[in-house]
Order: sequence, then C-alpha cells, then structure tokens
Amino acid sequence: MKNCGSQVLYISIDGIMEPLGYSQVLKYLERLSRDHAINLISFEKKDDLKNLVHLNAITKKCNDHNICWYRLKYRSGFCGLGKLVNIINLIFAPIYIFLKKKIHLVHIRSYMPGIVIPVLKALFEFKLIFDMRGFWVDEKHDRLGWSKKSFKYRFFKQLECYLLNTSDHIVTLTNSSKNIIAKRFNITPTSIQVIPTCVDFHEFRRVENLSTNRSLTIGYLGSVDTAYDFPKFCILISQMQSYLDQTIILKVLTSQSHAHVARLIPQQVLSKLLLEVKFVDRAKLSEEISSFDFLGFYLKENFSINASMPTKIAEALACGIPIVCNGFNSDIKDILEKKDIGLIYDFDNRLTEDQLNRIFYLIQGQHTASRCIEIAEEHFSLEKGASLYSNIYSKFIQNLNS
Repeated sequence: MKNCGSQVLYISIDGIMEPLGYSQVLKYLERLSRDHAINLISFEKKDDLKNLVHLNAITKKCNDHNICWYRLKYRSGFCGLGKLVNIINLIFAPIYIFLKKKIHLVHIRSYMPGIVIPVLKALFEFKLIFDMRGFWVDEKHDRLGWSKKSFKYRFFKQLECYLLNTSDHIVTLTNSSKNIIAKRFNITPTSIQVIPTCVDFHEFRRVENLSTNRSLTIGYLGSVDTAYDFPKFCILISQMQSYLDQTIILKVLTSQSHAHVARLIPQQVLSKLLLEVKFVDRAKLSEEISSFDFLGFYLKENFSINASMPTKIAEALACGIPIVCNGFNSDIKDILEKKDIGLIYDFDNRLTEDQLNRIFYLIQGQHTASRCIEIAEEHFSLEKGASLYSNIYSKFIQNLNS
C-alpha cells in the first residue's frame, strides 16, 4: 500500500517528454508510484512543451499514476545565462517542494541535480539516493575533451566525491563501476546497487521477419561518434567482406544524416556495401531491430566506459538479436560470451574463420533468439529494475517509520 506520509522527490535534468526521459525515468516512476508517493522535477525543452498533444498525454500519464510532476523549462543560450537560470530553478524548486510537503527521500538522476543537495542538506533532513548513470565527469573528459585542469572538471569531481560520501545509497549501471566506487571511496558494497538500463518488454519484443531478403543484415543503433568509433566498427564489416561473396546490408538507425554516416565508412568498404540510414519512431524500433542478423558497435575504451551499459544492448536482446562488439568492460564480457548470446571481437586483430563461424552460429542458431530474450528478461527487465528501486525506497521509508 502506498505510504502517502513518506514522500519521494525525484530530480531529473532529462525531460520525460523526450524518449530517454520517458523510457528511463517515467516508466520506472509509473511502477514505483504503486507503492510510493512520487514527486518529480524534470527539465523539459521548449519545443517539447510546445507540443500540446504530447504534453497533455504525459500530464495524463502522471495524473493517472498519482505522480506530482513539476515541469521546469530547460533553458540554453544567451551566453550561459540559460544554464544559470537552470541552476537557480534546480535549487529553488526542491526547496519549495520541501516546504510544501513532507519529503523523506530524494532520488537524483545523474550529477547535475546534485548541485542542490548541499543546500537541501543544510536546511532539511532526508535520505539520499545518488543514481549515477555512469562516471559522468570522466565521460566529459574521455568523450568531449574536458581538461582535468579545468574548473568545470574539478568542480564536478568534487561534487562527485561529496555525493558518493553523502548518499545513503548509490545506484550504478555496472558491476565494474560498483567495484571501482567501493574501492576508491571506501564505500560498503551493500550500499551500492547495480541496475542497468532496462527495457519495457511490452515495447521491445521480437517481431518475426517476413522478408524474403536473405542478405546478411548488420544492425547499428544510435550515434556514430562521441562515445563510439564508427570507422573502427567498419573494420569488422571489411573483415567479413573479405570472407563472403554476398552483399552485406548495414542498417543504421540514427538521427544523423546518411551523408554523415557514409563519410565515416572507408570507400573500399562502402563500395561493396548496401547502406541504409534512417530515423525510426520508437513505436517501430522493435520491427527494425528484429530485421538485424546481429547488432554491432565499437565503444571507445577508456576509464569512464567501465560504468557504461548502453540501452541498445537491452533493446537488441529483448528482440532476440545477438551482439558483436568490443570488450569495453567486464560486464559486457560476462553477459555476451558466458551467456552464449554474442561475440567479443578484438577490432585490432584480423577476424578469424573461427570467429566468422561463431557469428554465423549465433545468426543461424535455432535457440539464439530465445537465449537473448531470456538473458534480457533476467538482466534488463523494466519490472525487475523498478522492483530493485522500490526495495531501496522501502528500506529507507520503513526505517523512518520504525
């Protein structure tokens, strides 16, 4: 039964009107609201707020699940003034809610909402869940070139240290990052919960492919740059082309342009490749993913990648599709090869015949799809992820009431 006397404040910089916030914030909160009184602060982009049909639909979802949604407008531009306004709102909106309601538990998603925590801690008593979503500051260094000597890097590293040491519970995406956090910050492992990016199996499910096209279809999801080395991924395609006579179809589902993607593919690979690049509505993603023979990608290897588990992994497995990628952290190695649902490929070495045979074993195996789906249900189920969050919430709320 919902404990309306003990309220939860969830703070997210990501807007729930966007696909990421909808799938990774609102869908969890819909389930958590069955047993907990949820107050949500999110920052929504101006163009999303202009879409009144979508706004009304999301508002109705929140109302139907008794989620009290405080939507703030995400501001940008004006020589950094927009970011300053965001920070001011980030500080004062939670204070307003604390004064209005009996908040016992604060759940922050990623680092930015952590800016308000020192202020709230000085004014109020509450338990804190730091939902890291990865090593965000080091991602900025590894992917966007933030200097470790810069003020912003040093500021957020200090904030990271404060949040890790102040939080009553920490949520991270991988066991690898859990081990790093426990060792570096001398934090009890039982205070750290691993919850990877999960998927809704009502949304992502296998769609039987009725196409008569028997060409090999390699699938790619999302960005072709920043965290990913797309040209290096193309090495795998080149190696496969050297063994196979058939035309390979590379289907790239991304918001980036065909021209941008094509520029990143070596000409000798592109000339023998059938390239499809398109943006797909979320409602049709299952159908498109189900047309892949396997999902492939190369994630740049660095320190921050130890805490990453891209959503595409759960989405592909939920659709019964095996994965070929590099061993970017220990978690992906454990999931793919130990569970017999993928291949960890060393992109610096030539593809061997045994590895090629392994790929076709995964593609043609009678039970590959069912194994992928089984592992997705075991590791990446939205229901299981929400249940783990609910257990954390209940632990603190029960302690408050005891």
